[in-house]
Amino acid sequence: MGVRNVIFDFGGIIVDLDKQAAIDAFARLGLDVRAYVDDYVQGGLFAAMETGRMSPAEFGAEVRALMGHEVPDDAIFQAWDSMLTRIPLQRLQYIRTLRARCHTYMLSNTNALHWDYSRRVLLADAGLRMEDCFDRIFLSYELHLAKPDPAVFERVMREAGLRAGETLFVDDSKENCRVAASLGLQVFHSCRAEDWMVVLDEELSK
Repeated sequence: MGVRNVIFDFGGIIVDLDKQAAIDAFARLGLDVRAYVDDYVQGGLFAAMETGRMSPAEFGAEVRALMGHEVPDDAIFQAWDSMLTRIPLQRLQYIRTLRARCHTYMLSNTNALHWDYSRRVLLADAGLRMEDCFDRIFLSYELHLAKPDPAVFERVMREAGLRAGETLFVDDSKENCRVAASLGLQVFHSCRAEDWMVVLDEELSK
């Protein structure tokens, strides 16, 4: 069955991630976050941020409590944002062009801090907004659900009115792809930067 809709992940697909940069930044503040920080799914208070169960202010307070000493919110937020390194413009330009051929969506495990930083800083000179590239954007902290929970895929499909067999899900997490496939979506597990562009060109030319 042909592809009429594409759902893109954000981290690792559109924005480049550097987990170690965040780990190092928190270490300089006096906190070891290796048990919490991952490229695909976060743990503990970081997971609470990604499902919208904790505000940025509450996050800062919890991090200070773990550290046991005073650190300004701005320093904590900068440490967490350091995980996001860049958004290559060609990726967004490709997706924007893709909208002439199919419907495009984003489904991201992210939090209010990372989303704001991506829009305010990483896209500052791009001349494009996220909304220019996607029919609709679904964010875990707004949905109060995160991948790989099947419920988040089901909600996106229902709210966007998509048919699973006509929808391609692109993600760099093997587990997220496995769950999406179990619900009938076509999937592409991206392992190298921008390999999904080649796959989409092939799929949409069929």
